[in-house]
Amino acid sequence: MDTKADFDAAYSFRVERYFGGHPNTRAEVRVNYHRWSMAPILNTMWVKLAPTLNIASTEKVLIVGAGFGWGIEAFINETGAETVGIDISTYINTEKDNTEEVELRAAISAVGLDPDVGRGLELMGHIFDGNPRKDASVIVLDENMQTNQSRQAIKAALSNNWPSVCILENIIEETTLDAEIIQVNNAVNLFAGSQRVIWVTNRQSGRTLQQLQTLTGSEVISTSGSVYLVP
Repeated sequence: MDTKADFDAAYSFRVERYFGGHPNTRAEVRVNYHRWSMAPILNTMWVKLAPTLNIASTEKVLIVGAGFGWGIEAFINETGAETVGIDISTYINTEKDNTEEVELRAAISAVGLDPDVGRGLELMGHIFDGNPRKDASVIVLDENMQTNQSRQAIKAALSNNWPSVCILENIIEETTLDAEIIQVNNAVNLFAGSQRVIWVTNRQSGRTLQQLQTLTGSEVISTSGSVYLVP
């Protein structure tokens, strides 16, 4: 995923079902890749996965495909490990320092409500926290790991340490090719030393989780934690 349209197509969540419902005379307000909807999902995921993966607080962790860093917040809460993220998506890097206000107001206006009055204002109060999408305590770099300069930037963000654990967080899409997966897997193995490489995925894209593990030679875990495969 790269553009806002890509993220909107992949993520869509009903809002009003959690706040009293909506009349059948109009559509329900929906949001997309926003903190209100995504942060709880990522928090739940890491609460489930962290005990299985058993990542020590002393590890230096890189999360690839970190988005706006909401998963990093949850991951640090569960493990205590120093963690940075990278994401090369245009949408993420354009909007990570901005608030969600414009998009959330548009979502409310799209169903005929006024985000400044009545029900629209009430919903804005539930789904908009007024903060930038990426919390200031979280580091998400626009780096691809493909060059030495990129890898050095990641090292610098980890207090001048190479990552000891590299997590690839749900970056496999339906159209992702084996060659692209191998390219990313090889890139994380270019850091100095020996890294633990973990693919976290809820997409199979025509391949089973076992096939993904065989392809990469790395650890693979489902986002639900129900499947965990090791080399």
